Amino acid sequence: MSKVIRIQEDAEEIALSYGASVSEGIRTMDKLLRKANKKDFDLEDIRNVIRDELENMNRY
Repeated sequence: MSKVIRIQEDAEEIALSYGASVSEGIRTMDKLLRKANKKDFDLEDIRNVIRDELENMNRY
């Protein structure tokens, strides 16, 4: 099913920069946004960064 919608010209340019068509560009942008929002922080990674920073601070 398709639908006709109005979008601003700059939005069309942005969508086309992500895909061959406006629809494909919108789908790609949605996929990227969902992926970016799902990023979970690993507590062990955070601990390692804090530990490294504390070690660097103690050197000075």
